[in-house]
Amino acid sequence: MLVIAENINVMINRIGTAMKERDKEPIASLAKQIMAAGADVIDINLGPARKDGDKIMEFVVETVAEAAPGVQQCLDTTNHVAMEAGVVKCLDLGLPKPIINSFSAQPDKMENILPLAAKYDCEIIGLTMGQAIPIDANERVAIAYELVTAANELGIPNEKIIIDPIILPVGVDVGQQHSQAVMEVLQMISEMFEPKVQTTCGLSNISNGAPDDLRPPINAVYLSMLAAVGMTSAIVDALDQDMMRTIRLIRALQNVSLYSVSDAELR
Repeated sequence: MLVIAENINVMINRIGTAMKERDKEPIASLAKQIMAAGADVIDINLGPARKDGDKIMEFVVETVAEAAPGVQQCLDTTNHVAMEAGVVKCLDLGLPKPIINSFSAQPDKMENILPLAAKYDCEIIGLTMGQAIPIDANERVAIAYELVTAANELGIPNEKIIIDPIILPVGVDVGQQHSQAVMEVLQMISEMFEPKVQTTCGLSNISNGAPDDLRPPINAVYLSMLAAVGMTSAIVDALDQDMMRTIRLIRALQNVSLYSVSDAELR
C-alpha cells in the first residue's frame, strides 16, 4: 500500500502561514519528518489557492523538493492554474511526475484539471462525485466508470487513474452506511476495469468529529478493512505512529515486505 502523506496542508495554521509568507523552514522541517516516518509520496494541499496560487505552489514544490530530494509529490488544489504551475515545477526540478489530486464528474474539473494529466502524462485521482457525494455504492461505481471513460478518451491509461470513492465521517447520519458502501465500491472497481485502475482515499475523513484520542484507532481499523478489499494507496497522517505501524503490518501480512518485529513496534 502506497503511503501519501496528508500533512502539508494550508489548513494547518503554521503551514498556511508559512505558505503565505514564503517561509521555507516549517514546510521543510515537516517534509523531513514525513519522510523519516515512512511516507512514499507527499501531498501538497493548497485548497482553492485563489490568490497567487501558481506562485505559492511553485514555492512549496521547490521547498519540499529541497527537503525530500527525489520524492514524488501529489499536488492538491482546485485551482487549475496553480496545479499546472506545480506540475511544471516538478518537471523542471527533475522530480518524478506528480500525482494530480484531483478531478471529479463536475464539469469544471473535467474541463480544467483532467486535461493536465493527459498533457503531462501524470497519474490523476478521480473522486466519485458530481455536484454531490452519492451514498449508494452503485451510483459511485457508475461515476467511477464515467471518470475512467473520460480519462481514457484523453489517452490516459487505466494504470495512471486512481479512483477515490470518498469517505465520510463515521459519526454523521449516513456514516456507517457510507463506510460499508466504500468497501463495496472498491470490490466492484477491482473487477470492472482491465487493466485495473488504482484506488485511494482521504483516510482521516472517517474519524472527523470523533474525540482526538479515538481518531487513531478508528483510522487504523478502517484502513485495515480497506486494504482487505484491495485499496492500493491511502492519503494519511504520516506522523500518526499507530497508522504507520498498521501500514507496515499490512504490507508484511500481504507479503509485500519482509516481516520484522520492528514492524509491530511504535517508532
